[in-house]
Amino acid sequence: MKWWQQKPMRLIQTNLREIDARLDVDEFVKSLKEYAADVVLVNTGGIVASYPSELDFHFRNPCLVNDFVGEVISKVHEAGIRYIARFDFSRLNEAIALGHPDWLYQGVKGETVNYNGQVHTSFNGWYQQEGSIQILTEAVRKYPIDGVFINMHGYVTHDYSYNFFGICQSAADQVRFKQMFGHDKLPTVADSQDPVYLDYEKFKQQTVAELFRRRAQAVKAINEHVAICNYTPEGTDIFRMESNTGIDRGLPEFNYSASHNVKLVHGSWEGMAVSNSAVHFVDFAMRHAAVSPHMTQLRLAQDLVQGAWLDYYVIGTLTNQDDRLCMDSVKDIYSFHKQNEHYYTNIRSIADVCLIEPYSSAVYGSMSEFKGMFRMLSELHIAFDVVRDHVLEDPEWLAKLSKYQAVIIPDGRNLDQAACQLIDAYVKAGGKLLTTGATSTCDKKGTPLGKFQLECVGVASIKQAFPKQQGTYFAVTAEDKVALKGFDAVDVVYLYGEYLLCEAKPDSQAYLGYIPPCMFGPPEKCYITEVTNEPGLIYYRYGQGETAVIPWTIGRHYEKLSNHGHAMLLKTVLEDLLGISSSIKVINGSPLVEVSAHHQLNGAYDLVHTVNLSGQLGTAFHAPLSIRDLRISFTVKQQPQRIFGLRSGKELPIIENTAEQVTFLIPELDVFETVVISY
Repeated sequence: MKWWQQKPMRLIQTNLREIDARLDVDEFVKSLKEYAADVVLVNTGGIVASYPSELDFHFRNPCLVNDFVGEVISKVHEAGIRYIARFDFSRLNEAIALGHPDWLYQGVKGETVNYNGQVHTSFNGWYQQEGSIQILTEAVRKYPIDGVFINMHGYVTHDYSYNFFGICQSAADQVRFKQMFGHDKLPTVADSQDPVYLDYEKFKQQTVAELFRRRAQAVKAINEHVAICNYTPEGTDIFRMESNTGIDRGLPEFNYSASHNVKLVHGSWEGMAVSNSAVHFVDFAMRHAAVSPHMTQLRLAQDLVQGAWLDYYVIGTLTNQDDRLCMDSVKDIYSFHKQNEHYYTNIRSIADVCLIEPYSSAVYGSMSEFKGMFRMLSELHIAFDVVRDHVLEDPEWLAKLSKYQAVIIPDGRNLDQAACQLIDAYVKAGGKLLTTGATSTCDKKGTPLGKFQLECVGVASIKQAFPKQQGTYFAVTAEDKVALKGFDAVDVVYLYGEYLLCEAKPDSQAYLGYIPPCMFGPPEKCYITEVTNEPGLIYYRYGQGETAVIPWTIGRHYEKLSNHGHAMLLKTVLEDLLGISSSIKVINGSPLVEVSAHHQLNGAYDLVHTVNLSGQLGTAFHAPLSIRDLRISFTVKQQPQRIFGLRSGKELPIIENTAEQVTFLIPELDVFETVVISY
C-alpha cells in the first residue's frame, strides 16, 4: 500500500513567497510539528524555481542563496513529515516568456496577459506540454520528494484581479482544436447553444486529461512512490480540492463546501485519497486577511468527519500571519485527528441515496440545482454519497449503484447514452430514481434531443418547454395529498424557473397541477383562475424499480430562497412516493445539524458524525450555538458493546437498543462530534 493510501494525513500548505527562501528552516519545521502536520506542501517550481534549476527556461528565485528545497526536504524528513512539491505552469516570468510568444496565451483581442511580470501560458504551447514535464522530472530526479502538486491547471482565462480575457486563441490551441474536432476556428464566447463551443468544452476536458496523464507517467517512471496530487482525477493519487471564498462570488457561501468536495471524491473514485484545503485568506487581493475562524473550523470539521485529509492553506508561513485568530482552532482539530486518526482510517461511507453531481451540465447552471438538492438532503438528515455524472459511463457502476436505495440526478442534461442505459438497468433491477429539471434531454455533447433519453421515467414526450415566468405555481390537490404527505396546510408550491410540460406515459401517475401565470398585482386582481392537469411530478414503475420525475428545477428554487414548500415536496417524494427509509434518524435535531456515517471495514465499529452549522448567519460565520440532548437512531447489524463520543471522550446514554436499531443521546454538540458504535 502506498503511503498516501495508508491513512488520512494532516497537510499544511505554506505558499512561500520569494522572500521566504531565506527563512530559518529549523523554525519552519518546528511550526509544522506544533500543528501535528505530517505532510507539508511547498512551492518548488514553475513560476519560480526555489532550487538551483539547470533548465534555462525555469526562472530562479532571485532571493535564493542556497539549495532551499533541498534543505527543507532534509529537515522535514528528519521530523517525519512528507514533502509535496508545488508547481504552477499557468504563468511564466516575463524575462523568459517574452522571447517565446508561441508558448503564451492569446486573448480574443490578440493580447497576451502580463500580470506583475508573470505572463499567462498557452495550455497547448510547448512550455505547458513539454517544458512542464522537464521541470517535474528534473525535481523528481534531484530530490527525494514524496509528491508533486500542480496548481492552476487547465485553461486559465482570468488574471488574479479576475479580469476576463476570453477563450485562448493561441496558434497552438487553434492547431490542436482543428486536429481533434475539425473546426477551423476556436469559439470566442461561451455559448451553450453553439455546437462549436460545446466541442470546445470537450476539447478542454480531453486535453487536460491527456496532459495530466503524461505528467504522471513521466514522474512515476522515475519514482513510482511519488504521489501525484492534482485538482483533477486524471493521473492522480491525491485529489486536491479547496473550500475558499471569493469577493465577487454569489452569496451566501455554500456551507457544505468541504463535505461536498470530500463526498464527491470518495463517491466517484474508489481508493483515491482526497485532501480538501481550508483556505486561510479571504481572496487573492486579501491574502493577508483571514476568513472567519469559525468558517475555517467548520471546513476542517467537515473534512475530518467525512474521512478526508486535513488540509490548511496559508500564504507565507504559519508564524508570519497577520490574522491569527483561527490558529488555535486549527491546532486543536489537527491534534484531535492525530490522537484519533485510527478511527478515521479504513472506513466506508454509509449512505441510502446517491446524489449525482451534474458536472457535464454545469454550463446550464445545473450546479445550483445540485447545491439546492445537497442542502435539502442534508437538512432532512438523509444519508447520501455524491458521484460525478461521467463515471456512470463505466458499466462497472451498475453494481456499485446497487447498494443505494435511490439515485437522484438533479438537472443532469448532458448524459451519455451509456450512462442512461446503466441507470435504466439499475431501476429495472429494483432501484429507485428521482430526476429533476431537464435530466437526460441532451446527448453527452449537449445537443438537445427534445425528449428524455431515460426509458425508465414515466414521460412519453415533451410537449413544450416553458421559460421562467412570474406568477406560476403547482397545485397540491386533495387527491395528491393522499400520496404526498405533510401538505395539509399547503396547497401550492411556487414555480419561478424553466418547466418541461410533459405528456405522462399511460400507466404512470401524475401529480401537481400546473398553474399558468396568474395575476399578482394590484392586490385586487391577485387570485388564481386556472389549474391545469399538466403535471409537476410523474411517478412510474419500471421493471422491479420506481422513478419520479420533477420536470422543473426544485433544487435551484431551494438554493435561491429555501422555501419550505420545496423541501416538503422533496421529503415526501423520497419517503412516501419512493419509500426510502433512512439508516440514520435524527429524532429531535435541527436541520442545522449535518449528519453522516461510516462503517469500519473490519467490522469493529461504525461511526456516526454530527457537525453543527448553526453559526452561519447570512454571510457571517459565528461560533455555533450549543445544541443539547440530540437523539439519534441508527440502524445496526449486531448489538453494540459500547457507544461513546470521540470529541467529548464520554460514554453516551443509550435510549433504546433493539436487534436492528440503537438510539443514543448526545448531551451537547458544539462544533462536531464523532460517535463510535463499537461491536
